[in-house]
Amino acid sequence: MRILTKLGGALLLLSATVPIYADDCGVAGTIVGNVEKRVGDQVKKEKVDLKARFFNDGSIAVRAGLAVNPDGGAGSYTVGDHGFTYIANGLSILRNGKADGCDLKCSKEFAKAEVKGFQAGTAEFCVYAMEAEPLKAGRDLISCGPGRIIVGNGKGRLKLGGMLETVTGQQVQSYVSTTSRKHLVNGTEQHLDSESLPIAVTPRVDLLGKVVWVGGAGLTSTFALIGDKGPAFGEGSIALHQLLRTGAIAEQKTGPIAKKDRCGPGELSLRPPFQSRPDLVDDRCQPGYTAKSQSDIRAYTGIVNKLDFVILGQANFPTIGRVIQEEVSVTSIKDKADKSGYTKDKIDKMLACLGN
Repeated sequence: MRILTKLGGALLLLSATVPIYADDCGVAGTIVGNVEKRVGDQVKKEKVDLKARFFNDGSIAVRAGLAVNPDGGAGSYTVGDHGFTYIANGLSILRNGKADGCDLKCSKEFAKAEVKGFQAGTAEFCVYAMEAEPLKAGRDLISCGPGRIIVGNGKGRLKLGGMLETVTGQQVQSYVSTTSRKHLVNGTEQHLDSESLPIAVTPRVDLLGKVVWVGGAGLTSTFALIGDKGPAFGEGSIALHQLLRTGAIAEQKTGPIAKKDRCGPGELSLRPPFQSRPDLVDDRCQPGYTAKSQSDIRAYTGIVNKLDFVILGQANFPTIGRVIQEEVSVTSIKDKADKSGYTKDKIDKMLACLGN
C-alpha cells in the first residue's frame, strides 16, 4: 500500500509495510488451505485459497476443515510402517537425484531398505518428518533441501525412538518424529508431541509460535499452538482433534493387530481420529465376521465440517531459533491467550467479521 504525506510543503510517496485498517474488521485476504476430493478409491488433497480476515493486531480469522497431523507423536512412525500415519507421508524417494512423492513402489523400496539397515545399495530417500542419523559415527548427513536429510544407500538411517506397547500387548519400535518447533522440557529440547499437545499446522513460517483459538461446528472450543509447518492450513495434532471432539486427551496404543487378534476390544473401542486400517480394504469388523488380514491403527479421521480459527496476533511463545524457550502444555497455551487479552468477546467479534 502507498501513502501520500506532506513534509515541508512537498508531497512524498511512502511505502507502507502493513495494511491500513479502515474498521474493526481489518482487511480481507487469503491463506493457503486444503480441500479433499475423492478420486476413485482414494482421497486426494488440493490446495485452495481460504478467505480470511486480517486484523491490525496481527490476528487472522479463517474457516477450514481439520485433517490429522500425527507428526511429533511417539506413535507417529514405526519400524514396519505400523504407526498412526504411513511412512510414505514423512519422506520422498530420490530418483535420478530428484525427490519424487512416495507411491506404492516407493513404500516397497523403503521396506527393503529398512530390512537391510539402509546400507549401501538400497534406495535413497529424502526425509522431512523424522530424525536421521549417520550409519557410522563421524560421518556427516547429506541434505536434500531445507530441513531434509538423505537416508538409504549408506548415507544415513532413520533414528530409532522408544519401544511402544500395541493394543494387543506386543511391542513395536518407533522412529523419532519431528515438528518445525521444539520446546524445552526440564531444559531438554523435545519435539512437540502430537499425542499430548494441541498443535496446528501453518504454511507460513511467521505464524509459528502463535496461539490459535479453534471452535465451531458444534464441537468443544480450545486453544492450540501453531507449532508445525506444512503446505496448507487446516491440519491439527491428535490431541487437538480429541479436545475438539470430547474436551479431553486420551492415550491410544498403536497397532499392528494380528489377524488372530482382529475385532477385539482394542480395535472395536477406537474413537476418532483413530480408525482401523486393515491390509485388505474390505476387511472391516462387524458382528459374526472373521477378519482375513492384519490391521494397523491410523489417525486418519479428520473433521470435514468447517471450523472457526482465530490466530491470535499478540499471543506468542518466546522462541530462539526453532526452540520455544519454555515447556508447552495445554494450560500454558491458554494462559498465553488470556494474558494477551484475548477474551471470548474479543474472539467472537473477530469471528463475526467472517460472516456466514
